[in-house]
Amino acid sequence: MPDLLSLPFLICAAVACIAGMVRGFAGFGAAMLMTPAFSALFGPAVGVALCLLLEIAVALPLVPGVVRLVDWRRIGLLLLAAVVGVPVGNLVLTNADPEPMRWAISAIVLGAVALLASGWRFAGQPRAVTTLAAGASSGFLNGLAGMAGPPIAFYYLAGNDPVARVRANLTTYFVFVDLVAITAFFSRGLIDGDTLFLGLFLAPAVMAGGVLGGWLFPLASERFYRGLALVLLTGVAAGVLIL
Repeated sequence: MPDLLSLPFLICAAVACIAGMVRGFAGFGAAMLMTPAFSALFGPAVGVALCLLLEIAVALPLVPGVVRLVDWRRIGLLLLAAVVGVPVGNLVLTNADPEPMRWAISAIVLGAVALLASGWRFAGQPRAVTTLAAGASSGFLNGLAGMAGPPIAFYYLAGNDPVARVRANLTTYFVFVDLVAITAFFSRGLIDGDTLFLGLFLAPAVMAGGVLGGWLFPLASERFYRGLALVLLTGVAAGVLIL
């Protein structure tokens, strides 16, 4: 059982609350804050697993409010590819030298940010192959670093959907892809009782943040939402380097 008054736990609770607020508002970005902090305190494998557990905790209360806006066909294609990508990323996490992967991921995310900031958008609806590539990339990153967000955020932000629909699709997608990733972690013995207990005691903090972020979303303009999304993606690129 975690010491609820220890400095590491209090730091984790504060980070989880802020991360939940970001997730509740934007539909993604919580892992950007939680994974580096948790990995620094508990090691990468535990930090990523704990992040995934809390991602589920913060997302589930948000789904009922957005489910009517979800494009289920696209979500299905994304998840189909992500199911393949997650175990590959998980295998890399436990066997490969992480340093080159960190730099490569950071460079890719920054490239995506630059492309979005330039104003580039998909012409019409993305093709099925584009959707599958985004899902596979997202699953791989989720298995590797608990960060499924960058490819999917880029995929949706590069389209012309209203931000309410973008947030709804992001929120719903991450519930399912995180469940896939958690299953992969369990199957490899990377989530033990201590991690589960820690996640249980941190869940109220991340859920409270998520509710607050959900309340704030209707107050923001589309321009603010897209600007914040670019800031979050830039933060992901930096956060990957300190995992």
